[in-house]
Amino acid sequence: MTQAIFSPRSALAWLYAALLTLLLGGVALARTDPLPPDQLLKERAQQVMAELKAGGEALRSDEKKVYDLANRLIFPLIDFEAMGKLTLGKHWRRATPEQRRAFIDAYKKLLVRTYAKSLRQYANQDIIFLPEKTRIRGKYATVYSEFVPGNGQPNISVVYSLRLKDGQWKAYDVTIDGLSLVKNYRTSFSREIADKGLDALIHRLQEETRGLG
Repeated sequence: MTQAIFSPRSALAWLYAALLTLLLGGVALARTDPLPPDQLLKERAQQVMAELKAGGEALRSDEKKVYDLANRLIFPLIDFEAMGKLTLGKHWRRATPEQRRAFIDAYKKLLVRTYAKSLRQYANQDIIFLPEKTRIRGKYATVYSEFVPGNGQPNISVVYSLRLKDGQWKAYDVTIDGLSLVKNYRTSFSREIADKGLDALIHRLQEETRGLG
């Protein structure tokens, strides 16, 4: 199995932050909404974490329940098609419509499965938003924040990439400690596709996330 590659500091936070940042980055926004993207992300963070805490250990230890939460609050607000295109790169262009749909579905479940496994360790930690660094250029926005691991460890940079699609802000990537989630998976998946083919990658992801909807 091809493994993703991370720097030591990124490895500390990635399992928690990778999907959480996408989760926070997927806030929908009408073009006329006066709230800036960073403020919207912060509000969604508070909403999601409140629900996770209210659900207690029963929620955090059950990846199916985490998947259901994500399916209800997150998936409609993330541009998974853009993520799929960017992650597969040239392989997306060569893929059939059926392969694309199957990959996106398995990719979603992979992220939720990763998130569910890391909740116990990182559920009580924080992300600090840096509104003074927020950049909006036309239909694209970049929001800067920091993940706080605690225990005297330095904060880790988390940068959200969003774009306006159909009048809504949607997340399509997150960069943690300089490492892009999309680029990381693209490198990992490209090696696996080169060795075994796209169908084999999709099948592996489906098998690993079986039972998540």
